[in-house]
Amino acid sequence: MGTMELMPADHLELLRSSAFESEHAQLYDTSFSQHEAAAMALEEEMENSLASISPDENSEENRRVIKAQVQIHRERQKALRPHLESGSGVEDGEGRECVFVPAPNHWGANGDLDDESGTLSSIQYLLTWQNNYSPLSYTPNFDELDELPSSDIPYHSMLDPSQSPTTYHLHRTREWTTSGCRKYIYSAREYSDKYSLYTLETSHRADNQVTAAEFYRVAEFPTPCVSILLSGISKLDDQAAYKSRCIILKFHGLATPLKEYPDRQQKVPWSPRRFMYGGRRFVWKPGDPHDDVMPETLYEYTRDWAKPGSRTGKRLDDATPTKLVWGEKKRKGKVESYTIHFAGGIDQVFREILLASQMVRQVCMFTAME
Repeated sequence: MGTMELMPADHLELLRSSAFESEHAQLYDTSFSQHEAAAMALEEEMENSLASISPDENSEENRRVIKAQVQIHRERQKALRPHLESGSGVEDGEGRECVFVPAPNHWGANGDLDDESGTLSSIQYLLTWQNNYSPLSYTPNFDELDELPSSDIPYHSMLDPSQSPTTYHLHRTREWTTSGCRKYIYSAREYSDKYSLYTLETSHRADNQVTAAEFYRVAEFPTPCVSILLSGISKLDDQAAYKSRCIILKFHGLATPLKEYPDRQQKVPWSPRRFMYGGRRFVWKPGDPHDDVMPETLYEYTRDWAKPGSRTGKRLDDATPTKLVWGEKKRKGKVESYTIHFAGGIDQVFREILLASQMVRQVCMFTAME
């Protein structure tokens, strides 16, 4: 009996990458065919792994990753189908108008980091270059540092007002692993609430805290684009998951991680939590004082100070009233889910970091609800 000939790993990765690049080039029929070929090659790889005696190829985690990749390619085909030459072009399978949203990839992120893009992330990249080594093959133009927009000009006023807010619908699942951990997989779907664009994964044991997570673009899974670390809670009780923690977000492409610091460490709620990005100051504040899990609201501020009379570290600030990120709760029957909105014009890199922050915070609180 002949053995199944598998596609070389480098060829498969090129095929998978090309399928997503074709989406951005609006080559929908080409992309559909590439997703089909990638899914079939992965399914063959799955069959081969089941028969393999190699501990790496036959591992449960390896098969889980392959299964997830197949699901991603099949889902992208569903998203593409109305936009094929043979499709309706304007309606989905339920007769509703649809707009195709390409799955984000590193090409969009690289464009945001280019020093000629004018994005806030390109400014962050320039600033972190001053004190850090970067493996990229070119050196930013540091003369531009003298031409950066003044922080006195509100960030929201620099965004394109013609761009609509970017919306993601958040959904969580749970899987058991052989090690006895509970693996949380949290996904962010595009505006139609049908197709995942990002996932966040972390593992949790009943006797441990969530201290790390990985944030992925589905187009590049299982390579993370943001790696996340969280500070620990010293006193473990039934409120531990709701207490404020430092969040460190390492975007793979920026030399320095973004660090969010709460005004009051290990206190309920998680926010206010402050950080700097692109030379500007931002603060997360509670999205709903009656719902701890609600996505937080992001504002820009220029100055903060200790709240007079506070003995617990509370602070005040001059945050602008304009929301940059905000959330809402959705209920369908007995199932609750959350939606998060980003002001139109926020660049992909900054948006991905902010989304990762909100998703990992929610996952930490979900562990207390099981």
